[in-house]
Amino acid sequence: MDCRSIEFSAEKSTERMEKAERAFSAVLLKRIIVFVLYLLGAKRGDIASVVGMPRESIKTAVRVILRDGFAAFRDRRRSDTPAVPQTVVAPVRISARREDEWYVVAFGSDVNEVKIPVAHKIKARTILLSLLGSELLSVQETALLLGVSSGHCRELAENLTRGDVPETLLDKRRGQTRDYKVGAEEKAEIIQQFAARAVTGHSTTSEELAKLVNERTDAGVSPRTIRWHANKLGLAGIKKTLPELVSTLKKTRDDCA
Repeated sequence: MDCRSIEFSAEKSTERMEKAERAFSAVLLKRIIVFVLYLLGAKRGDIASVVGMPRESIKTAVRVILRDGFAAFRDRRRSDTPAVPQTVVAPVRISARREDEWYVVAFGSDVNEVKIPVAHKIKARTILLSLLGSELLSVQETALLLGVSSGHCRELAENLTRGDVPETLLDKRRGQTRDYKVGAEEKAEIIQQFAARAVTGHSTTSEELAKLVNERTDAGVSPRTIRWHANKLGLAGIKKTLPELVSTLKKTRDDCA
């Protein structure tokens, strides 16, 4: 910045300095002028002559200002000089909660919120676990929202830190899409065992049905395969109505007899 072409008015300078001294101390004004002249390229000796300070004092003042910034402009030797206020930024408190069919992540206030549909499981897990991984949410808070244990929640967050979403959060397991092991005989046995046990009040869990089907057919099917076929056949929907239907039919038969 070359100021050699600028014309300086001594009269204007005196007038403006008088106004400035109403708001700033003489020491502060002198330090500001010293630093400005230094920035504009003036020699330290020339600055010392203009402001009436020793050359070494000019050198020290510039060094301290460059090191400490704006706070160095005040005279810290004076106890009555008010300290330059420091801006303290309060940390933003991030919290998460469930509201009906939404996960709500709040950033400091209700005004700054992110809403995630509960139905969007992968999206919700990605955001909540990312916040957990950044230590912006607690393990307990995140685990409660996602409906998992604290240990599993911590494991998911660690996995997401190491890998991307497809490798860590997507359930890549797929149920049986073709009837490799479950043919007509096995399906009939699933229906028969389910119906008989539902009517008589016995357990119809996939583990129990898999055990019975494998004993009678040697199919070697897993409980997961049993669940897949039971859902495909709609058996879960008749578990409660089947006993009542059988009872009604028996009563009708007895009445006709």
